[in-house]
Amino acid sequence: MGSTSHSNGRLNRALGELSLDVPLALFVVVSSSLVAILDVVPIAQALVGLPVLLFLPGYALLLALFPAGSAGATAEGPSFGRFEWQPDLGLGERFALAFGMSVALLPVVGLALLWTGVGLDAAPVIAALSAVVVVGLAVGEVRRRRLPEAERFHVPIRRWWADVVRSFDRPSRVDSLLNVALAAAVLLAVASLSYALVAPGTGESYSSLSLLTQDAGGEFVAADYPEALTVGEQTALFVSVENVEGEATSYTLVAELQRVERANGETTVVERQALGSRTETVEDGETWRTRHGFAPTLTGEDLRLTYYLYEGDAPSEPSTDTAYRSAYVWVTVTEEPTDGADVGDDAA
Repeated sequence: MGSTSHSNGRLNRALGELSLDVPLALFVVVSSSLVAILDVVPIAQALVGLPVLLFLPGYALLLALFPAGSAGATAEGPSFGRFEWQPDLGLGERFALAFGMSVALLPVVGLALLWTGVGLDAAPVIAALSAVVVVGLAVGEVRRRRLPEAERFHVPIRRWWADVVRSFDRPSRVDSLLNVALAAAVLLAVASLSYALVAPGTGESYSSLSLLTQDAGGEFVAADYPEALTVGEQTALFVSVENVEGEATSYTLVAELQRVERANGETTVVERQALGSRTETVEDGETWRTRHGFAPTLTGEDLRLTYYLYEGDAPSEPSTDTAYRSAYVWVTVTEEPTDGADVGDDAA
């Protein structure tokens, strides 16, 4: 019983002497791990994960290497034993180096994950960096506790908070209002910067339309399109639609075989054969690929096999001007061979 009470007393005393930077860093590490596991919204993942990516690993390593402050005392270096060298790292320099070291650690951790075959998904990256942070903080805190209290590095969070509270206790109403305005401005600036860093950029939203064929190996290629067709003969092309609009989109695909006239740089459709239409809803980031079979009835050279893509419904008379996307290939369609031609061919 006495031993248990003694152990609890030592634990409470150790926790009471623990610097606030360690529990705060551990709280951020645990939070980032939880949001990565639970797969919450990307903005929340970025807000909690950014410190683990860009600050805490370097901070933990600096704490392990240089647990002493910049008060001019002999510093305990990264190797075993003590040596006469004073890093003299102020708070600003330590924070700047923490950012630089964290950035330098990212490719090292990434290469290690790739080498072990884990991959570069969010969860393993956060887990690996969290391990670096936890080990660095543990080593740094142990080495810091071995130093005299006056020589230990610490983030003056308690002093900062006391200064803030004391500033609001001043009798001047003007000073109090100015302090409130300054605090609000700082919070607004930090929130704006955080949102600018982690908010997903809109980027370019678009949809792509492509015509494909299959090669001998079954791969889809944008080549070897049919050029010579026969009236009534079934022909097929594959049409691919990629949605990068940022949301699920309903598309209407319309196919036509067109006879066109080109004059003065303009192309005019003078005759058309409808080859069918189809409507499909495609999720963001997905690709819709469909096989389109048709049998031409128009004949002639340089006929335009055109596909129009619309968001939503298509008009009764589609055109390149009204379509969201369009693609075409040039084909020649001939009549079926006549009996005389067949006989001549056999006689030849």
